[in-house]
Amino acid sequence: MKLELTQKLQQQQILTPQMILSMKILLLTNQELELRIENEITENPALEVKEPSAEEEGTPSALEGEPLSPLPADEKDEHLFRHLDGFQNLPPLYYFEGPPSRRSHGEDSFDKHEALQNLAGEPPGLREDLIQQLHFLDLPARLVEIGEYIINNFDERGYLVDTPQAIHQALNQACERPVPGEEFTAALEAVRSLDPPGVGAENLQGCLILQLKRDPQSYPLEIEILQNHVEDLRQNKIPKIAKDLGKTMDEVKDALEIIAMLDPYPGRQFSSPRIDYLRPDAMVENVNGKLQVKIEDRYLPNLQISESCRQLLESCHGQPEVTGFLRKKIESAQMLIQAIRQRQRTLEDIVEAIINYQKEFMEHGPSHLKAMKMQTIADQVGVHISTISRAIKGKSIQTPYGIFELRYFFTGGVENAEGEVESRRKVYQKIAELIQNEDKSHPLSDTEVANKLREQGLDIARRTVTKYRDQEGILPSRLRKVY
Repeated sequence: MKLELTQKLQQQQILTPQMILSMKILLLTNQELELRIENEITENPALEVKEPSAEEEGTPSALEGEPLSPLPADEKDEHLFRHLDGFQNLPPLYYFEGPPSRRSHGEDSFDKHEALQNLAGEPPGLREDLIQQLHFLDLPARLVEIGEYIINNFDERGYLVDTPQAIHQALNQACERPVPGEEFTAALEAVRSLDPPGVGAENLQGCLILQLKRDPQSYPLEIEILQNHVEDLRQNKIPKIAKDLGKTMDEVKDALEIIAMLDPYPGRQFSSPRIDYLRPDAMVENVNGKLQVKIEDRYLPNLQISESCRQLLESCHGQPEVTGFLRKKIESAQMLIQAIRQRQRTLEDIVEAIINYQKEFMEHGPSHLKAMKMQTIADQVGVHISTISRAIKGKSIQTPYGIFELRYFFTGGVENAEGEVESRRKVYQKIAELIQNEDKSHPLSDTEVANKLREQGLDIARRTVTKYRDQEGILPSRLRKVY
């Protein structure tokens, strides 16, 4: 062992704080960026929102080109998205709820309160409705209590969350005196007699059988199929079911039509559908035959550096702790504004490149989507492919044909007879059209679909058809067959 000095020449890229912040800001959608800005405004006294006056409506905002004081950062930060790689291991983003929104309590407070009072309330849920029905039954109070406990063990579909035996055991542990099995069974039967039919079952099979038994008519064949031939039914083995039951194919098909009319999830009708409002990050419009791109930023506040903090910094010479704190906050605010500016410019460049490449899609619709790779757009914009990936993550665009995720436009494809590449989504569409127009009594196999696509000029393998069909949720031929 010995100690010695050696020289080593190597290239190393070191990220400045401005570059790291800009990469994080680029990843955010508009809604996430709003929350990030709200949090920064709360924590940084040097950052404030400038409310435009009537005279300043047409002046540029702090995010649209108002010059900032230079920062002691690397001059290359202005082009920090150019030719960067290896940022997959950046620290995770900090997602936050943001400060509570500030509400004004003006003269319209009473009007808003009165309007809220006139809104219709939410309809009762499944459990509330069943408990109300249970109280209308002529049952002893003891059975009503047991029935309420059973109803509280329903999921949103109307199924029991556990077996009746497990629920009975849990009820005995919760009660001071044990509940006899006869009482529990009577309460369970009372609950299963409530509307909608099928509630209180353990699984789908039991739910459908309960609905058939509740009907005034008799359905012995349908119940027999559900009780003893569910697996054959799942695999579409209709001839086997008919043979085992000694019935004709028409009789079995009629029974299956009745089963198909039943509600597999009776409790879902009581759940309000969740509405998710999507706010696009970019918009493209066809104005006089020319496609125009706009990055959606009207919900972003107009940021600026606090003038009071600047003045305080100038007047606090000789107080290093105060000046150090203020300088740090001002630099942090400037870095955030610059990062947001760079995000908007980079996102606009990428969206414009996508729109130019997918011009036929914007003019004629999704059927004209072209195969496109991230590397193609990266070369056009002059950035690394990893920047494209981060910029489009979670972001969407509003087009003349609806709102699409930006990632929707990046798709591989299959080469056709002319040497061009058909987009994967166009191949999906062609496979779906072939299957939709097939003879249902003799459905096309994946090999036959591949052969028909080859006749149309697409060089595609059978395993590729199988993969695309599975991705689109299309059943295989044996399950599509109609007898």
